[in-house]
Amino acid sequence: MSELCKRGDEITDPFSTSQIQEIIHAQRRHFEKGETNPLAARKDALKAILSGLERREDEFIAALAEDLGKPHVEGWLSEIYFVKQELRLLLRKLSGWMKPRRAKHPIFLLPARSEVRRDPLGVVLVVAPWNYPLQLALSPAIGAIAAGNCVVIKPAEASPATSKLLAELIAEAVSPSLATVVTGGADTGQALLEQKFDHYFYTGGEKVGRLVAQAAARELAPCVLELGGKCPAFIDWSCDLDLAVKRIVAAKFFNAGQTCVAPDFVMVPDFLLHEFSSKLESAIDQSYGSGPPELANLPNASHWDRLQGLIPHDARQIGEDDPDQLRMAPRWAVVDWEAPCMKEEVFGPLLPIVPYPDRSACLEQLRQLPSPLALYLFSDSEKFIQEAIDRIPSGSVCVNDVMKQAINLDLPFGGVGASGHGRYRGRASFETFTAERPVTRRFSFPDPFEARPPYGDILNTLRKFLK
Repeated sequence: MSELCKRGDEITDPFSTSQIQEIIHAQRRHFEKGETNPLAARKDALKAILSGLERREDEFIAALAEDLGKPHVEGWLSEIYFVKQELRLLLRKLSGWMKPRRAKHPIFLLPARSEVRRDPLGVVLVVAPWNYPLQLALSPAIGAIAAGNCVVIKPAEASPATSKLLAELIAEAVSPSLATVVTGGADTGQALLEQKFDHYFYTGGEKVGRLVAQAAARELAPCVLELGGKCPAFIDWSCDLDLAVKRIVAAKFFNAGQTCVAPDFVMVPDFLLHEFSSKLESAIDQSYGSGPPELANLPNASHWDRLQGLIPHDARQIGEDDPDQLRMAPRWAVVDWEAPCMKEEVFGPLLPIVPYPDRSACLEQLRQLPSPLALYLFSDSEKFIQEAIDRIPSGSVCVNDVMKQAINLDLPFGGVGASGHGRYRGRASFETFTAERPVTRRFSFPDPFEARPPYGDILNTLRKFLK
């Protein structure tokens, strides 16, 4: 359990087990009273969070830079603007999503009226990671609130300044009986997973994801796991190589490669390897080669040491490392499938390049790997694109670009297999944090297909009308 709460900084004002229990009890009472059900109550909470986020934009930008060295542009785009857009989408669409959906009936139920409602689940736990500490805490939380739930948010300990601001934002915007940010270390994490929640939502690594899944299974509660994995970028000979390199570099080194849907490695036809490498070096140099690189930091020394162990001895880099600031220069290396950096998710500014001689054999190699959160295909061959999509399972697919599918709020976001399960973002969040509830209403009219003993010759009648 310690991995859930491990970091190098001290935790301020940790929550005790008794405090956590009091928060959950208060939220459960609030939910059972029906306080979260009205549309107006849900929208008021979302509006308050949006207003608070807009007021504190500059504070969050500064906190993200303090915690993770995030360039201001990256922090604003990925953490603040993205969440504001999702809040606006929820406010705009929520009333329509809440309306019951009419359903048809088989003839033998007539006369009747049926519909499907979406009911909130109760009290939701959201456990957020450090790499996008604001976005990945607030995005599922606002989805849970829009769906009519109460929520306990466990922010990342490796981003204390952002977590502190998040706690202040939520406390100012809504009642703690609706949403509360719970901070703390290993004991707090242990205490949270020992409590009963009605839904568990976790973003992070597979090891802790298993612990969260076990807690959910114990309570027979639904669970969403967003786990990442090694997302491949496949370069087909038919693609626009200049465009592919430009887009891969922009996505890979955004947030220093610490994005769950970043391209983890690139597969290149062996006859294009030299040209690809040359263009890659040029693109990285243009972005990071002059002056101090606008690149996020690593979160702690253990992450630094792990990445150092994955870097091949012949890796090339642009710029210099700064161990004191935990800033690692962008790197790339040509490797084979047996290299250490191909055995685990890189999650840092190192891009492995795997040359391949045969396209079909390379796709088969990908099939043997755990299913990634995203698959990236650079090709102008429709036949190859469809073949790759059909053969390689993944949480999502993006063709001739990288990560764009993950920032479209009209698309669900989530993994499959080893990269997790469950979906969220926008409408998908509303559906994830609610349960479909079918409702059928019969009327006080004679039942033309009534079947009860003594049956007599009713079988012949049923066979005649119920084809």
